[in-house]
Amino acid sequence: MPKNYRDENVYIAAKKRMQDIFNTFPKVYVAFSGGKDSTVMLHLALEIAKSENRLPLDVLFVDLEGQYNITIKHIEDVAVNSEEINLHWVCLPLNLRNSVSVFQPHWRCWDPEQSEAWIRPMPQHPQVISNPEHYPFFKYGMEFEDFVYQWGNWFSNDELSTCLLGIRSDESLNRFFSVTSNGWRSRNWMSKASENLIFSYPIYDWRTEDIWRYVGKEKIKYNKLYDYFYLCGISIHKMRICQPYGDDQRQSLAYYHQIEPETWCKVVRRVHGVNFGAYYSKTAVLGRVKVLLPEGLTWKKYAYILLESMPEITRNHYTGKIKIFLRWWENNGFSLELIPDQGNLKLENSGKLPSWRRICKCIIKNDWWCRSLGFTQTKNTYKTLYDKKIA
Repeated sequence: MPKNYRDENVYIAAKKRMQDIFNTFPKVYVAFSGGKDSTVMLHLALEIAKSENRLPLDVLFVDLEGQYNITIKHIEDVAVNSEEINLHWVCLPLNLRNSVSVFQPHWRCWDPEQSEAWIRPMPQHPQVISNPEHYPFFKYGMEFEDFVYQWGNWFSNDELSTCLLGIRSDESLNRFFSVTSNGWRSRNWMSKASENLIFSYPIYDWRTEDIWRYVGKEKIKYNKLYDYFYLCGISIHKMRICQPYGDDQRQSLAYYHQIEPETWCKVVRRVHGVNFGAYYSKTAVLGRVKVLLPEGLTWKKYAYILLESMPEITRNHYTGKIKIFLRWWENNGFSLELIPDQGNLKLENSGKLPSWRRICKCIIKNDWWCRSLGFTQTKNTYKTLYDKKIA
């Protein structure tokens, strides 16, 4: 899909989208993470909400426990004591992705059974929601993505509602397609989540430089964690502030102990593999630079060795995915005997050629959802893994 540039700048375009949002939806809320994008979006939304006499504005913050204290401080500064914001600060036992451990591919924040090991004490602000019975849809250990979707439907209460998300298309090609590929009522920057819930991306075409230019010109409060990232030498395009154990965020793990050493000690005790991730997230060990084939092995043999090295529950997960992957290619002209050990790298990387090297890369990167093999995240996969633990 080609990009079509307009004469108006992204700031004017975002203001028009915000106005359109408040004219269209009787119920609006902001998904706030404390990052630069959601901070700017919140500021823009408050400006329009004030002009439309729609204050206080509902704001959802899902506290993931293993976050930097600096981020929590920013949330408190911006939202806790503001009369313009109706804050929903959620601290509930949710399952979260952990991309740096095959023994704990997901971990559970605010797990009451692990309260003595919590990274931070439970916040005591009046806006904090820590009782699992507060929401009728809540299930102990439900997935983060499922929770935010269910929360939006609960918030809508059968009225047309929208969630403002600070996702920008220039962060990755996947985000570009996810933001622009659906559309709702001729608006390419919206997508329909359910009958009454619409996701809106009013700053989807902003670049990182646009975000910081707005912060500087408007002199708004921002998360000071970015200052520490800058001192660590991280590019402004690679700074991520959400919980740093995800597939994209683990690149920042190496800096956690430098920025907040006291918090880091608690993180190491709480989340499996983070110390390993801090050492190796930027190396070939976690498949970042180049996946190397050990001498004397083929990629196929290497794949079987890697699977054997895993705990049973993780091995069964990857084995199931690989079988589906091979069966799909068999139905499309590649019988098992024809699967090459390695092929044209460009074709492999673009998903147009199967190989055992692709399978090895998927395993080494701990690509739990096997996106590199063409899969997407599914509820059934997650449910199969955790049914016994949740019951």
